[in-house]
Amino acid sequence: MSGMWTYFARRLLLVPITFLVITFMVYAVLRVTPGGPIEQLENQMRAAAAQEGGGGGGGLGGTDVGLDEKAREELRAYYNLDQPIPIAYLQWLGVYPRKDRTPVTLKEREADPEFWDRVEVAWVNFRETENAYDARLQNSAAEFRGSTLLVEANAALPGEEAFFQRAGELLSEGLASRSDLKQHLDSKGWQLSGTRFMRPVTDVELAENSGWAALVSLASDKDQAFENLGSILAEQNKEASRRGSYYNVQVGFSGILQGDFGRSFTYNEDALDVITQKFPISIYFGLIGYLATWLICIPLGIGKAVHHRGLFDTSTSVLVFLGYATPGFVACLLLLVLLGGGTYWNVVPLGGFRSEGWGLWWEQGEYWRCIKDQVHHTLVPMFGYLVGSFASMTVLMKNSLLENFGADYVRTAFAKGLPERRVIYVHALRNSLIPITAGIGHFLGIIFAGSFLIEKVCNIPGMGLLGYESIIRRDYPIILATLVFGVLIRLTGNILSDFIWAAIDPRIRFK
Repeated sequence: MSGMWTYFARRLLLVPITFLVITFMVYAVLRVTPGGPIEQLENQMRAAAAQEGGGGGGGLGGTDVGLDEKAREELRAYYNLDQPIPIAYLQWLGVYPRKDRTPVTLKEREADPEFWDRVEVAWVNFRETENAYDARLQNSAAEFRGSTLLVEANAALPGEEAFFQRAGELLSEGLASRSDLKQHLDSKGWQLSGTRFMRPVTDVELAENSGWAALVSLASDKDQAFENLGSILAEQNKEASRRGSYYNVQVGFSGILQGDFGRSFTYNEDALDVITQKFPISIYFGLIGYLATWLICIPLGIGKAVHHRGLFDTSTSVLVFLGYATPGFVACLLLLVLLGGGTYWNVVPLGGFRSEGWGLWWEQGEYWRCIKDQVHHTLVPMFGYLVGSFASMTVLMKNSLLENFGADYVRTAFAKGLPERRVIYVHALRNSLIPITAGIGHFLGIIFAGSFLIEKVCNIPGMGLLGYESIIRRDYPIILATLVFGVLIRLTGNILSDFIWAAIDPRIRFK
């Protein structure tokens, strides 16, 4: 037993490592993939503006509608997109402190006028310095990249003729040579701005050119003015944006370890609350489908093993091959076409978990009507779940029972004169169910997480459909929350399968 417990201890230690690797990879991919929550919001605004125009040119231009810089900055901070990926991931986990910012209200300003007068003086000083900097920068041909002043390079630059010519050749080759061009420019600290080559200004040039020196001085004064503003606000744990917004700042741990999965911008609710609303639906269909699979596949597999190579085995093999070749969601589609009304029969609804009046019927005591309605909505999804594992479980049951038929203990039981039914259904069947029973843990993922294809086809508002729609809408909190539950359920299910196998089969020893 010590070897088995050591094995499970190692498996449990691998769970957090596997969890961290999977979640970090997905988090990083979501961050670098275009079309995040800010872009989604802007697309919705453009679509609304285009719809308001009605296609007749009388409305707002959809392409000109979008968020201003102030709103974009606030949203980036809200969704933690202003942090590097590793830091943002640790903050999402809840092991690295993060800033929670809430806008300062007018009532707060009125409560401390002396403090906000000081803030206003510092803000005016910053804006005046920034305006002077912007005006001088606009009148010059220079650019700032961080704290480095860049000016346009030309072919007449002494000692750089060959370097400039090579950069021009790479630029003319287009996107295919863009990475080579970047490496070429980076070797001397140059940058590409549109089609212009920008080089850093040397200290000697700054000393000789008073305009550039004044620009660098203004940039330093601008940054210093904003730091002075920030130092005043820090006295009361506040911050300012460069767009004129003030925030109350609270620094603390807030992540999934603290139960904070973020707020869904699609549903405008906490992501955890949205998921817990969907869990019972997926569990209901998952359990019903799994029980139906056992009730049908186990007896069918036993019958095929008992009548091996007989008429029953051969005829039912057609059903097994059809089930193997037909995905569950395709079977649901066929049933909806045949039984969902329209051209053929109207037996089952086209989708949904329950009818809209189900709750009212239950309150009115029409329990039988509620049961019938629930059964009608369950038939098609249950068939889809059944088809998904019909072939594999039936064949596994048959082959496992056939294997035990040839075992010594079965032949010994027959030799002792025990009835055939007792040998099959008591001795052989019990050991034949071990591989199937051990697979219970693997089905936890389907039971809890659902099948998004079946839920999409049948329009079931469960976990699968929620995860699919959150990916389409780039709803980061929902995507990551479903990922957390999915990974934990599957990792736990795998360990549970090994534990069940070791508990019911004395021949299994994990070392």
